[in-house]
Amino acid sequence: MEGSGVPVGSRSHAGVRLVGPAGLEALSVGVRMAAPRPHRFRAVLCANDIGAVRVHRLRTSAVSAKRSCASLDDEHGGHLAVLVVGAGEATVEQQQTRWRLAAGEMGVVDFGDAFEVALAGRGDYLLVHLPRAVLTARSVDATALAGVAVPDGPLTRTLRGAIGEFAESDLGSGDRMEAALVEHAMVDLAVAVIRTASGRSVDAAASAPRNRVRAIEFVENNFTDPTLTVARVAAALNVSPRYLHKLFEGEEHSVYELIRRRRVARGLDLLTDPTHAHLSIGQVATRSGFVGSTQFGRAVRQISGSTPRAIRRRGGN
Repeated sequence: MEGSGVPVGSRSHAGVRLVGPAGLEALSVGVRMAAPRPHRFRAVLCANDIGAVRVHRLRTSAVSAKRSCASLDDEHGGHLAVLVVGAGEATVEQQQTRWRLAAGEMGVVDFGDAFEVALAGRGDYLLVHLPRAVLTARSVDATALAGVAVPDGPLTRTLRGAIGEFAESDLGSGDRMEAALVEHAMVDLAVAVIRTASGRSVDAAASAPRNRVRAIEFVENNFTDPTLTVARVAAALNVSPRYLHKLFEGEEHSVYELIRRRRVARGLDLLTDPTHAHLSIGQVATRSGFVGSTQFGRAVRQISGSTPRAIRRRGGN
């Protein structure tokens, strides 16, 4: 989620200290924060962006957050927050439902709808903000999560530990591959907790056609990149490679084959186009997304039954 209300330069592993009315104002991003005694408000915030996911750890005195209907069109409206209470107590009210979370318990707050959250004094609260599109890609019905809570257990404890660890880490500015792996792990864990909490079955069939279209569009837009793999397509959809593989079971081609055939089609276009007669076979291969002429030639022969040179000759080039 964009913006924590705290300048990036003021962050540290120890967190940012927030004091008094100015501290409340710094936290008022997407919500309006208030405290029973504003001038005595004290908190320490750790926040970190890991890809599309944001993690927070807030150690705070008593404070409340309110999101009004007038704010729902902002950039935060497309997110849900998974709230895990490390210490203290949280009371959440949304969609005419009110529930209380004790230490170790977890709840879900939808930023696409108005809500109020009250945090008891001297609490330790951990949050992971998830884009609604991520949940939709995982076939989670984000609109049905108000009032959902899950008691303390192995999943909530694992999620609590992960949020706390990564909120206080410097991962967001480190190795991009490592950050991507952590992002997917956080999403997987949060979705597992949400599904356990909701107790609702996942309607995978309803979202499968939409996800297939998204995968095909991503391949179409990126097939000339030689680093494009099935894993990268899955990452773009915020799903696992295994889920993506199952998504195309029964289809004419797998995702791998879609990538390969789209590259071959581009290569054939270049080979038979007189305006590209000056290109070598190797140059045609790289412009089509292959790492070299050997890989290109093998794919062309398997799909067309002919070699790139023979195809070029028949094209009059």
